[in-house]
Amino acid sequence: MTLTYSALSAHLERTGRLKLLPRILRELKREQARTTRTAAQKETAAENPSLISGYRSIEDGVLIDRSGKGALVEMYRNITRAH
Repeated sequence: MTLTYSALSAHLERTGRLKLLPRILRELKREQARTTRTAAQKETAAENPSLISGYRSIEDGVLIDRSGKGALVEMYRNITRAH
């Protein structure tokens, strides 16, 4: 079933729930942002020089960081925890 904006607004108006329209729009925007965040992405040092070398990828909401910057940050954390 395909629901169009006009059909949705007509249904909400018929049922006396037209005030729900802004909430529905807000939730649709949140869902789109969630989908964008969890979508598979790959970023290389050529695209983002701040990575220094290597790549970062996100798949199924899991970050895999194989960049030079990530390695340096991990090294720094290990050194500062030891002291």
